[in-house]
Amino acid sequence: MSEQLKFIASMFKMCMQEFYNVMGPESIQTIFRLIGERQGATVEQRMRERYNVDSWTPQKFAELIVKDVFDPALGTGNSEVKIEGDEIIIIFKVCPFDRAGIDISSKFFCTYTEGLVETSLAKAFGNIETVKEELKSDGAPECIFRIKIKK
Repeated sequence: MSEQLKFIASMFKMCMQEFYNVMGPESIQTIFRLIGERQGATVEQRMRERYNVDSWTPQKFAELIVKDVFDPALGTGNSEVKIEGDEIIIIFKVCPFDRAGIDISSKFFCTYTEGLVETSLAKAFGNIETVKEELKSDGAPECIFRIKIKK
């Protein structure tokens, strides 16, 4: 990591501590969730427009979200999206926050990811249900989100 990125990560950690002291964990978690939701809506719209998608299929969504969102953020091969019937399983093998040396045990950053995943899929498919099966913040080797598309 370059010295500039180390500085930014250090400042981010200090900001998070002060936010925690001033606002408390519930407010921070809500803020990260809202940011994730906003990004999720933006991601779905951007992909829809960039790739001229009129109607999503789970396969097309999986292909494009890995290519357009996950690979740039996590590095190629650090995410996987599987389709099993009416379910989409998203696997994150790395956490960008953890990789930057930021403590993820608070799960603040998990709420960002959950908001992004849920909102992008809800915008694409409508009614969905999300289950967090595993989280790196709980010590699991990867994060796994299982999303059921409801008809």
